[in-house]
Amino acid sequence: MKKGILLGLLCLLVFAFSVSAEGEPLKIGVYGPLSGDAAMVGQTMVEGIKLATKQINEAGGIDGRMIELVIEDDEQSPKVAVSAVNKLVYDDKVMAVIGTVNSSCTLASMEVTWDAEVPHITPISSGASITNVGNPWIARIQASDLLQAGAIARYIVDDLGIKKIACMYQSDDYGTGAMEVIVKVLKDEYGIELVANEAFEPSALDMTPQLLSVQKSGAEALIMWNMYQQGALIAKQARDLGLKIPLLGGGGLTNKKLYELAGDAAVGIINSQTFFADKTKATPSAAAFIDAFEKEYGKLPDSNNAMAYDAMMVMAEGLKYAAPEFKNTKIMEGIKAVKDLPLATGTISMSPNGDANRDILIIRLTEGGKYELAK
Repeated sequence: MKKGILLGLLCLLVFAFSVSAEGEPLKIGVYGPLSGDAAMVGQTMVEGIKLATKQINEAGGIDGRMIELVIEDDEQSPKVAVSAVNKLVYDDKVMAVIGTVNSSCTLASMEVTWDAEVPHITPISSGASITNVGNPWIARIQASDLLQAGAIARYIVDDLGIKKIACMYQSDDYGTGAMEVIVKVLKDEYGIELVANEAFEPSALDMTPQLLSVQKSGAEALIMWNMYQQGALIAKQARDLGLKIPLLGGGGLTNKKLYELAGDAAVGIINSQTFFADKTKATPSAAAFIDAFEKEYGKLPDSNNAMAYDAMMVMAEGLKYAAPEFKNTKIMEGIKAVKDLPLATGTISMSPNGDANRDILIIRLTEGGKYELAK
């Protein structure tokens, strides 16, 4: 009799646990620079992720379960990023992670998700090495520097007709990786060598030594691979030196703050990008995202908003694929199985190494801090 009662109680407990587990939210960790110099980019990343999450939950969630975000600040520091992801994985016990912005932070922190076998999508980091080190648990929405830096190098030669090219780059994974791609593309495809190739610390405020070297080289175009803050410094200091040559760079330059910081000196800067907020030229999925973002936040989205939104939507595809058990291996398998998915930044198909296959846009900064398509 006692055995029967005990068995009945155990069955009730198991049933209760199953119901509870089935109704529990799906916890997704999010981390990025929410303070410090890159806080604006980190905040735009979170905006995009939150909008996608809201839409997913309002549509019924994933297999009837809501998504819950757990958000951490990495302070634009690789060391802090590692701590943030450790907390998300081991303390908060999230089932997957989205982040971060800076390539150096992603490279450091993805070791945590790799070891723990937790699916991880970086929305914005473009460092080529992120998806080239054999990590099966990482995926990326942003176009890698292999695509972006190559596109800019080809644009200078093919579209601008310039062959005397200089490069300035910040001496971290983001800048160094792109510089290496630029050197290779120019040499292998055009037989061109850079006339000047200058590194600088990401925290540098005085770019005069590097710009003087560029000026002395006789360069007719300057590729600068850095974030928008350094882009503003380079643009202003180049103008002060009388260096009036085209300035070009990567997606890290795309920010309304570039114009606010550099003013007219920034007008004409050209950079690679994956998203352009113009509904007249947008795909239906991109136009729908622009409308939804404007309604939610009262402003036009930028590329970081769009890539972060797409990261959450691709993560949702992985979760759908893995439902109802939501095993880590199945979530990652589902992420990499995404094919021809129409999203904010275009139609996305994931490659086996975790990169999103996509076209690259070339955009130009114009008067008043607005952008136009350059190609």
